[in-house]
Amino acid sequence: MVRGTSRRSRLIVVLALAALSLQFLLAAPSSAQAAVVERGFANAAGTRDYYLHIPPGDPAGKPLMIYLHGCTDPWRQLADTGFSLTRIADELGFVLAYPIQTEEANDRYCWNWFDPANQARGQGESSIIADLTTALIEEFGLDRSRVYVGGYSAGGAMSTVLAATYPDLYAAIAPMAGGPYRLDPQTFRADLSGASIVAAMGERARPVPGFFLQDLADQTSLYPIGRTNLVQWLGAYRLASDLAVPTVPSVVTSSANPVPTTIERYDAGGCVLAEFRTPIGPDHIGGGLLMQSERGLDLQRELMNFLLTHRLGGPRQACG
Repeated sequence: MVRGTSRRSRLIVVLALAALSLQFLLAAPSSAQAAVVERGFANAAGTRDYYLHIPPGDPAGKPLMIYLHGCTDPWRQLADTGFSLTRIADELGFVLAYPIQTEEANDRYCWNWFDPANQARGQGESSIIADLTTALIEEFGLDRSRVYVGGYSAGGAMSTVLAATYPDLYAAIAPMAGGPYRLDPQTFRADLSGASIVAAMGERARPVPGFFLQDLADQTSLYPIGRTNLVQWLGAYRLASDLAVPTVPSVVTSSANPVPTTIERYDAGGCVLAEFRTPIGPDHIGGGLLMQSERGLDLQRELMNFLLTHRLGGPRQACG
């Protein structure tokens, strides 16, 4: 088990979207927690523990969801919520894994998405998560065409990194309250064209559909950061395909469950490329609660329904 005990004095980049911890205060542990096991994984870049939940029945052929936590002590964060997303995993039939950051790697337990050492294929934390993903696929015979990664805050930002560097592994992503690829944490500047994403993808370049969520009242991961993330990915979709990717939503709807939310959908070529949700009311921590507590089960279900409709496409293909 990898639990860092030393507290190294280091300068941590405190960006708006990763500065506050997600302090989950709702929901007592549920019976689903008993089905979560703690395991370890290592590759050349390092070692991380992870929690694993397998739904009832034979896991062979099931989809896989990798969920990345935000900046807080993940041992307490996930345990306090009772791992509510496991209920959706049982309902919809997918395997769920929660990789865990170490205190030694970041004393706020943030994924180091902002570090260039983690922003390229085959190195750093992104390689640990990607190799863990591949190991789980092989161990349980999971469906390679239905593998997803998502997260909130720093976990959302790392999801963006993984989609840019491993588009041949993840069919779709859910970067929630997360910034765009290679966002400069000092100047808040980012490539809006999507060219940096497509360059990172290389010959594997393809549109990776995304479920985006950005709380309007979030004072940590500011709303414009989430919009920038969407704009960057829409640009990448254009560069990585021949699709007529819209600049404005194809459809706009609303929901009141669990909080008032505007839902934008961006469609092209018969594929739902992106869904951007704007909850009105929750702050940064409140948004995290919706994604990791019983109160947000309906939202978590809608998140996974979006992801599960997408299968891995080949180069320049959005939907398989």
